[in-house]
Amino acid sequence: MNGKLKLITDGQVEPITLAEARLHLRLDTSGSPPSHPDDSLVTVLITVARQSAEAYLGRSLVQQTYELALDRFPNPDDVTEAINLQVWPVRSITSVQYQDEDDASQTVDAADYVFDTFAKPAEIVPIELWPGTKNKANAVKITFVAGHTDNDSPNNYPLPLPIKQAMLLQIGQLYEFREAVSTEQTYEMPMGSTALLTPYRISMGL
Repeated sequence: MNGKLKLITDGQVEPITLAEARLHLRLDTSGSPPSHPDDSLVTVLITVARQSAEAYLGRSLVQQTYELALDRFPNPDDVTEAINLQVWPVRSITSVQYQDEDDASQTVDAADYVFDTFAKPAEIVPIELWPGTKNKANAVKITFVAGHTDNDSPNNYPLPLPIKQAMLLQIGQLYEFREAVSTEQTYEMPMGSTALLTPYRISMGL
């Protein structure tokens, strides 16, 4: 079952450093610490490239907090019906909260559902049956943490290198043609980036 996904907290550390982007763009630095006049622009382009790749892939490329809202739980008579979290990888479930039939706030205990990290996108499946909810919009809200982040055993989801290279190619194009985009033009992801990203695509985007 799908719902409405909202980004609560974006990642604080990008998968591509400013130094890596400068090297790819062949920008010479000066001073101590080293800097380049276009550093602010390049920093923005790193984030733009990452967010564009996330939208294309249906993946979370940095550690982020999301909230998924549903009007109700899946069919309460079907124990096999999962909730699709719409993104991958999901690192942890923070809470599963809902308004019960009396409109009181309740929390589903983590022991009452299975968090399926192998499914792409990730899913949660009830152990028995999902509870009934109030007939209202966004009666169910699931908060979770997603994202590729290295060195976090046992939930380590390293970012595939082709995804990183695809972002570098996109940064290169955005930087080269930064003054060429007008209101009559639309930006298209470089073909090389698309070719590198497509094998890792999970869904039609966030």
